[in-house]
Amino acid sequence: MTDPIPSDRFAGAVPAVDAELRVYRDRLEYDPGGVRGLVGGSKAVDIGEIDLVVRRDARLDRLLGAGSYDLIRSGEPTLRLYHLADPEGVERSLGGRVPAPRDRAEAVDDADARAALQRRRVAWRRWPDDEPLPRTAVVTDPDVVERLHAGEEIESPEVTRAEDARPSGVTAADFENGTFPGGGGGGDADFTGGTSRHSPGLASNESGAEKNVGSESGGEM
Repeated sequence: MTDPIPSDRFAGAVPAVDAELRVYRDRLEYDPGGVRGLVGGSKAVDIGEIDLVVRRDARLDRLLGAGSYDLIRSGEPTLRLYHLADPEGVERSLGGRVPAPRDRAEAVDDADARAALQRRRVAWRRWPDDEPLPRTAVVTDPDVVERLHAGEEIESPEVTRAEDARPSGVTAADFENGTFPGGGGGGDADFTGGTSRHSPGLASNESGAEKNVGSESGGEM
């Protein structure tokens, strides 16, 4: 029986976007709000499917004191949680619910546990060979994060040309970075002018992610 009431709720830090992460005993529900919510809707993920929760902050997170996270799953697209308020609370909540790496592998030492994880969970094949397994599934070390994310693609609803409202002749990358006449060059930081529909940090032409590289179902944290 699923829990009717979440044990933890975390709001998004961006005003007027109304993002929310709801944490239940056995699953997460994430509503990204704004354009992403309108296009892709809310997402539900079983706790047991998550291999790692990787902190992946952008410029806007640093400005707002927020945190963005990638939920890495074996054989499934990585799901990004954008700009959540109370990062310490998010990490404490998810760290206490997502199974720790050593809990997934019956092994005495780190090397045996790593080998067991890599056999059973394809997402762990990208874990750096010279890094020990983390104590919890939450990873925040910037160096490890960068190595995990090499070549990573993120699950994201595709925003059509009509929805992103870019000025004619402006590429999606220019629009994200604000490098066009009137754009201000702010990227994620340029969030104060206009609605969420027209904010450079939200309008995106990112395509949906492919499967994890090496997954059983075909090539993609």
